[in-house]
Amino acid sequence: MTLIGAHIPTRGDLVSALDAAQRLGCDVVQLFVKSPIQWAASILSEATVTNFKSSKQRSEVKLVVAHASYLVNLASPRPDVLLQSRKALLDEIQRCHLLDIPFLVVHVGSHLGVGEKRGIQRMKESLHWLFDRLPPSISPFTLLLENTAGQGACLGYTLEQMAEIIEGLKPETLGVCLDTCHLFVAGYELRTSESVNELAKLIEATVGWERVKLLHANDSLHPLGSRIDRHWHIGKGHIGLEGFRRLLSHLKFSQLPVVIETPEPKLHHAENLNQLRKILEAE
Repeated sequence: MTLIGAHIPTRGDLVSALDAAQRLGCDVVQLFVKSPIQWAASILSEATVTNFKSSKQRSEVKLVVAHASYLVNLASPRPDVLLQSRKALLDEIQRCHLLDIPFLVVHVGSHLGVGEKRGIQRMKESLHWLFDRLPPSISPFTLLLENTAGQGACLGYTLEQMAEIIEGLKPETLGVCLDTCHLFVAGYELRTSESVNELAKLIEATVGWERVKLLHANDSLHPLGSRIDRHWHIGKGHIGLEGFRRLLSHLKFSQLPVVIETPEPKLHHAENLNQLRKILEAE
């Protein structure tokens, strides 16, 4: 059975995301463990941690995933931003450990104009910096690198780049989150059975399916290969309902937990989740 859920805004209250996910009938919830648009974060109190853990145990949500701050750029050419990004992500990993959250999704960074080769090298160095500093007690835990649309100077828009970045790091500590919108606008066709089969083979040949732990299911407002990152509602973008049918009927993709990150959660999350449920029920 495919686990389906959504990214839920927390607005400073982690338990509220669990409650909202429960109301939506989510199997999975993705949330922020700190503000996604600020470097600073208050220390997690013992009461906050205890309350979240007990709420999670009572909840029918089967999997909780965290998403890292949007400010983090592990490929930044600026030494100050690079160090701040590394320290911030290390802090988020430690927060996930305290909260018993097994996965933390982070965007592959941006080289900001210095070139992809140097950016990829800096990404690799950042990952080694992080894992060298993780205490052995933080286990089991997996950092998930999310592929990008390739907009601007963003890295990780090809599976080959993703494979190069993660090479040499253990699958149990570093995995991959695939975003459908990002794949599509980066040039990966998803709307036919043949193209999905080819994509599955390419994933195996590059990052390896053992690393793929999560699927972000988002339609795309922009066309194939446009490299413009704009998520849209399921079935109403250029991927379309048929694209999601093809994708979720594939054995490999159907085994992944699925999280939507579509616009206007309060207005449209229920509708988008229902669209995915209908697709899966028809299989």
